[in-house]
Amino acid sequence: MKSRLWLTLLFLSVNTLGSESIRTDVAYASLLYGDEFLLGVRVLGKSIRDTRSNKDMVALVSDGVSDYANNLLKADGWIVEKISLLENPNQVRPTRFWGVYTKLKIFNMTDYKKVVYLDADTIVVRNIEELFKCGKFCANLKHSERLNSGVMVVEPSTALFNDMMSKVKTLPSYTGGDQGFLNSYYNGFPNARVFEPNLSPEILDTRPVPEMERLSTLYNADVGLYMLANK
Repeated sequence: MKSRLWLTLLFLSVNTLGSESIRTDVAYASLLYGDEFLLGVRVLGKSIRDTRSNKDMVALVSDGVSDYANNLLKADGWIVEKISLLENPNQVRPTRFWGVYTKLKIFNMTDYKKVVYLDADTIVVRNIEELFKCGKFCANLKHSERLNSGVMVVEPSTALFNDMMSKVKTLPSYTGGDQGFLNSYYNGFPNARVFEPNLSPEILDTRPVPEMERLSTLYNADVGLYMLANK
């Protein structure tokens, strides 16, 4: 029994070491404010690994996340990066949106050339690594002409992040949160071209990197939930 326990602990230690030391130039990222969504992030990570991806998975966690949760995420293969929360500048907003502007910190993840951000309540059902070929900012229009910030591709930049920070108190947010701000910041997004992952390498490698591209619903869909709700 003792030897079995020792082997289990050794496996977890090796797995944790690997998750902290192996770095790729692109990454998946998610955000965790507290232990309440721990299970969601863990399931998300499992779904990414089930697609046989070996790209870094980075969990941005606030001070509200316990050491227990951080250790579980590390054991699951997440690189845990502790961050401070960004204050929501909007006086009129839902109570649950108090820390959502923190999501903007993914634009400052300059250790990586490209980041695919996924909310903690999303799940990956097939390999989506073609998203790393997307433009400097990619998202999809969900149910309207407004972009949804639950699934995004970003090219991190300190200059871009600083510019966003200089405008958080002046640009309006129709939601009172990060999604509304991003719609104001990228106000030309509805006119962006649609991301075409099957373009030939010759075209992808020679064209200028698009500033914005729209993702199809295939990358951010909840059609099933709406069908169930309308029964």
